Amino acid sequence: MRLFWKLFLSGLAGLLLVVLAALGPVVWTEANCGAPSGGPSPSVIAPSAPSGERPRPVITEAPWKRKLVASYVSYPEWYIVHGYEDFAAVLGDADEHAFDYLSSVTGYWTTLCGLARFAASIEQTAPEWKVTLYVIGASYGIEMLAKGAYEETIGRLTAYWRGGTKTPEDRFALEVARDYARFLQQTPWYEYPFLATLQRLWSDTPFGSDNLVRRIERRLALSLEYGVKAAYAQVLRALAGMAPADLRIRSVVRGLPPPDAAADDPHIEVVRRLPDGQVLIETPRYRAYTQIVLRLLERGRTVTEIAGNQRILVTAILPAGSFADSPVAVQLFSYPIQSRPGWRRIGLDANIPGLAATVAGVAVAGGTFEHLYDY
Repeated sequence: MRLFWKLFLSGLAGLLLVVLAALGPVVWTEANCGAPSGGPSPSVIAPSAPSGERPRPVITEAPWKRKLVASYVSYPEWYIVHGYEDFAAVLGDADEHAFDYLSSVTGYWTTLCGLARFAASIEQTAPEWKVTLYVIGASYGIEMLAKGAYEETIGRLTAYWRGGTKTPEDRFALEVARDYARFLQQTPWYEYPFLATLQRLWSDTPFGSDNLVRRIERRLALSLEYGVKAAYAQVLRALAGMAPADLRIRSVVRGLPPPDAAADDPHIEVVRRLPDGQVLIETPRYRAYTQIVLRLLERGRTVTEIAGNQRILVTAILPAGSFADSPVAVQLFSYPIQSRPGWRRIGLDANIPGLAATVAGVAVAGGTFEHLYDY
């Protein structure tokens, strides 16, 4: 009984440390990441339009007109999406303990801090957005720190005993990590079928006597992870249902040929044609929207406005030090990608009518344009 209580208290103390480590950055962010006194105004830091003009927006009515600041404060949630992509890529070549969980967590908060300062120079961030960013940041921190502590100890030890050949459970974990990373590109994490995944782990993954220690350990660890996420997802799914996200967005495009947009993309719905020849369109959001815009640019179209705004946050993947600011894209953040040594993800405050120039500049630098963060 005494041993049981020692183990219980040790586990409780460890959990408390993880929770404090995850919540501490919230206090630090509130204290250090507000608008800088005497900092540059939005008119100074904003990338200018290619022609130097600031046209009046076409999209001015709710729900299609959206706050400019929403593009920048939406990124931390996508940081987590990219974090899972990075984890899946690392897992493809190594075991779980090879991932740097701590730097992934600190990267979230340092990126959030910089974007919070930038957003505060534009307008005040809504309290509910800040709460959301803190909740998902703390949740991500608890998950990554707890997972890191486990994988750096027990997980590393069983991987050492196993040797270089991965077990069916290891391969199952890799398959799920890759599938989860793809899923998050377009769908909220709490919609992922964690419970069905847990059932597949036990029903579809063959169990044998080879590498028995690693196989049992992986099954128990993965069962706990998928089970906890399934329960937490149920709670988040219920809360999200109270305020469902807008899944459509409107933009203005120049150069779209009549009579419709089907030739450019079947996902584009023409709302109306404007007297100056521009076209108001409606499309899906998130990753699908990035692909739609890139296809429009490839065909020589010009996106002149998105949700009533002339600026938007975009990211690109580039070799370290290979891309500088331009008149239509100002760098806001940059951080290394664990699974691609020597490469970085950079965030740019981009002028929307100049997106074609930004995409071309990324390509010339040997990089890949990654994503537009819609509002």
